[in-house]
Amino acid sequence: MRELSVVIPNYNGGAYLGPLMESLRAQSLPPAEIWVVDDASTDDSVSLLRSRFPHVRLLINEKNFGFAVTANRGLRAAQCPLVALLNNDTVIDAQWSLEAIRPLEDPSVGSVATRIVFYENPDILDSAGDIYLPGGIALKRGSHRRAEDLPAEGDSVFSACAAAAVYRQDALAQTGLLDECFEAYYEDVDLGFRLQHAGWRCVYAPAAVCCHHVSASYRPASRRFHFLSSRNSEVVFWSNLPAGLLLRCLPEHALLLSAQWLDKMLHGHGLAFLAGKLAFLGRIGLVRTKRKEVRRLSKLTDREIEARMAPRPFRLLLDAYKARRHPLGV
Repeated sequence: MRELSVVIPNYNGGAYLGPLMESLRAQSLPPAEIWVVDDASTDDSVSLLRSRFPHVRLLINEKNFGFAVTANRGLRAAQCPLVALLNNDTVIDAQWSLEAIRPLEDPSVGSVATRIVFYENPDILDSAGDIYLPGGIALKRGSHRRAEDLPAEGDSVFSACAAAAVYRQDALAQTGLLDECFEAYYEDVDLGFRLQHAGWRCVYAPAAVCCHHVSASYRPASRRFHFLSSRNSEVVFWSNLPAGLLLRCLPEHALLLSAQWLDKMLHGHGLAFLAGKLAFLGRIGLVRTKRKEVRRLSKLTDREIEARMAPRPFRLLLDAYKARRHPLGV
């Protein structure tokens, strides 16, 4: 099973699409099809694709819907048994597709997290998959660290960052696609949670290297980023943790929220963070619906789900904070 569809959600990514398309053209295992879903761009993205890359299958949204809706439109259109999501501001190594699908030879693997590095400094990781803290926060594993600091062989992670991920279509058919109510941020973690509940593994593929112009498409300094991340992280926490584990994690959740709020206040994003938490209260009905779906999917015990999350959350948060301030740990 080596046939791969590639889906690229795009909004005003004309400056980046050319290098990405050239890197896809240079793959040792070329994708069987490439879908670009344009989210009502106002730049030259569409004309560039039509003139320079006519082989690309192009879908155009009539208005701007955001990442989750746009990505899902491409995922529904993809015809191959394996499908990759790539951000429009990425460039992939020539062996990326070959190495990214290799872990899926194991039938227990439902998704693959690839090695995402900073375009400006490819020795430094942006993400080696996601880890999830039981207190309700997802972190990029290995972010701002050297790639060689992580295991050379692929190992299990909690979920794949949708900037450069591969999914088994059979797994997505079982769990559903990205939740479009999220718009953007945490939607890939939420999908990862459903895949975990359904018993699928997510594996890190360190030899599948993707260079990422981090935040070129979505600006982390914007109010919208902090609002959506704050709201959506609550939806993930309250929707996906089994009831017993949820109750045990509430004190930890409260402590993590306090630490987050203080950090956001110090960096000028406190109001957006609080607005996101208040907006979550309007999503209680969504949480109830999602919890029913999780119970339907779940094949793992509470203890097995907890074992797939990260222990020692405050140590991990401290390490992540230090890594952002001093990327090489100095």
